[in-house]
Amino acid sequence: MAETEGHDQVTLRILVDKEKNRVVFAEAKKDFVDVLLSFLTFPLGTIARLVSKDSNLQPVRVGSLSTLYESMENLDTEHFSTYTCKEMLLQPRNSMEAYCRNLKLNIDDTEAIKYFICGNWECSRKNSGSLLSSFKNVKCSCGRLMNQEITSTGMDVSGRGSKGYVQATATFIICNDLNVLPNNLGTSVALLRNLGVEDMDSIQEMTVNVSVKEVLDLLKCSLLSTTPLTDLFLPKKQFQNAIKSQPINMSYSEICEEAAHNARQMNVKVLIRKSNRKVLFAQVEEDFADFLFSFLTFPLGRVVHMLAGSSSLGSIDKLYESIANLSADRYLLSQELKDTLVKPQLAPLFQFNNQILPIDDEACAPKYSCESVCEGNGIYRGNLTAQRGY
Repeated sequence: MAETEGHDQVTLRILVDKEKNRVVFAEAKKDFVDVLLSFLTFPLGTIARLVSKDSNLQPVRVGSLSTLYESMENLDTEHFSTYTCKEMLLQPRNSMEAYCRNLKLNIDDTEAIKYFICGNWECSRKNSGSLLSSFKNVKCSCGRLMNQEITSTGMDVSGRGSKGYVQATATFIICNDLNVLPNNLGTSVALLRNLGVEDMDSIQEMTVNVSVKEVLDLLKCSLLSTTPLTDLFLPKKQFQNAIKSQPINMSYSEICEEAAHNARQMNVKVLIRKSNRKVLFAQVEEDFADFLFSFLTFPLGRVVHMLAGSSSLGSIDKLYESIANLSADRYLLSQELKDTLVKPQLAPLFQFNNQILPIDDEACAPKYSCESVCEGNGIYRGNLTAQRGY
């Protein structure tokens, strides 16, 4: 993030209702909409880390998600299976990193992905366990540490070939609640009518420049507010003072039904205050702690999908719903890309084996095996092959 800060900007045209001091909508092109859509691909742990940083807005907290991340961060490494396990939770991988890496305003400060293999060149890399790791010093199935960095022409590691999410010529209307709509006259007129705007003299047009800091501000606002564009561009008071708690009005029956089919159970001892039936704390085994920490690896869009579009996270549900309703042929680069955006996958190696939530093997991005070849003079090259499953 530091590399682009203060340099790259994108321009938005926004319409403001002067009488009600609110943003009516913004008109945006590909660069801004790509950034907005990238929010859905971020793992929850990445979101908790990013919103805890200073920008134009002060750091914010996203309920117990921030508490979970901080508690994991403060745990000594000895409480984890390996140091790498904690590192994976501190900076969980984005399965769509290749699409995010080259965004004009990329706020994800996770280190660019690298690949490591073990130094045992006789290791059967196609048939044995964890053959390739995006984290250093993971133990290979042969017993050695995977600490030998390797690059390959077999895949685009840096995402140089990625072109974001939406088509280059498409333009969009972004509503105050992050509802993304195709930009046309009919949409604009309908929005003004639905918002009760009768006097066009009360509408002011503004041009604003958005940098990395504003994008981080928007992420904070989008998680905690139903009017993030107004909170971002027309701040009336400290943003935190404007936050109102949102009740979660949804049925968990579908999730519980799917989880029940997994037939996995975890035992938890709970201490409850009898006077008000309030849970004070719980004593759990490592399987439940692993389960909680696995939340940090879930992509935001995947969570909204599991909750049937009712996460009650600020404006995220509106953003998610609008992308699900956009025509892939006319506005997105492909139907496959749209499907991945509305149901983002876990990154390779981040599957939790005893997961009771409906995130199964199909939710995981491909992992890669590496067949290394010695070309002599100590030069080794690897061919990376995509594989499904774990």
